[in-house]
Amino acid sequence: MSRALDKGIKEALKDGNHEKAFGDISAVLTQASGSLLEIELLGRSHVLEPGTSFLQDGNAVAIPKLRLVQAFIYARQTLLRYLQANENYSDRDIREATAVILLMDPEHLTAANTRKRLLTSSLPGPAKAAKILLDEKFFIDSLLTSRLHRHTKSPILWSHRRWLTEQFQRVGIATDTAEDLRSVVFVAAERHPRNYYAWCHARHLINSADRGNDQPGPDVSTVMADTKRWCYSHHDDVSGWMFLLFLLRRWPQEASSTVTETLKLAESFHWRNESVWYFIRNTMLGVQVTRQQDDQFQYVWQALRKDTQDNSQGRKVLDEASRYIEIYSRECKAFAGPVEGYDIRET
Repeated sequence: MSRALDKGIKEALKDGNHEKAFGDISAVLTQASGSLLEIELLGRSHVLEPGTSFLQDGNAVAIPKLRLVQAFIYARQTLLRYLQANENYSDRDIREATAVILLMDPEHLTAANTRKRLLTSSLPGPAKAAKILLDEKFFIDSLLTSRLHRHTKSPILWSHRRWLTEQFQRVGIATDTAEDLRSVVFVAAERHPRNYYAWCHARHLINSADRGNDQPGPDVSTVMADTKRWCYSHHDDVSGWMFLLFLLRRWPQEASSTVTETLKLAESFHWRNESVWYFIRNTMLGVQVTRQQDDQFQYVWQALRKDTQDNSQGRKVLDEASRYIEIYSRECKAFAGPVEGYDIRET
């Protein structure tokens, strides 16, 4: 969503009840719900009844941009008065104000940091802390997974979620890493392809779970199955493949079956795109694979290459993958092990 306002909205802002819009929208953003909110912003073509600030059907919420801007103006004034200590507000008032601000502008660092301060100061013992942290997680995850282009790849929101996971660990509350990947990271990565910040957060979740914090680590088979399913469904997204390679380096026992399955799919669906073969070539060198996978690689490579034309993009990708493996396989033999650190870009 662009922050730019057209002339029609500017004119409409001169009239209207900003406080009512704020109250309605903040209430729906902070409501308790069993599933994450799916928030969508409506343009001028969607005209609502006078006095209506949003539409809701289950967990799906639609908010006109005009109403959101009205609510944002009121929320920003509230936050400024709070920060300047000119007026006293309850923690709930500020949480509602910052929620509206972050919906309008996901890069509003002051709003995010204010929420951190409120949470830190209000965290009681582990029993009551769970609800406070889970409510915050619900709100942030709803922003990250909704069809809001700027929110799904917002470094401020992903940083805030990372801070939240650290608070869960600090008070000893266990989280489900596999579920967080499935319901938050993978959804955001689908909403915004090549989502650098989402995949960085995925690595953080895996690293945190293996850090030895007296919490059960992630279920390897579940995480691997979910990640492979996502990559096979989005085979042109290199960021997903690089996360899968990250997992294989962490759990090398999964490498052989993953390479075999990927090569079979590449042959079946005629995958010649760079993302897939970038993953295959680095896996063949960066993780221990068997002679069977080497033979399978040659077979699939030849089968896909023979159907390409000279100077076609597919042939260039395949030839580059073969040339890369040929060059650096000598390094593998020289060092008697897989090559580490060769051109492994994590995008």
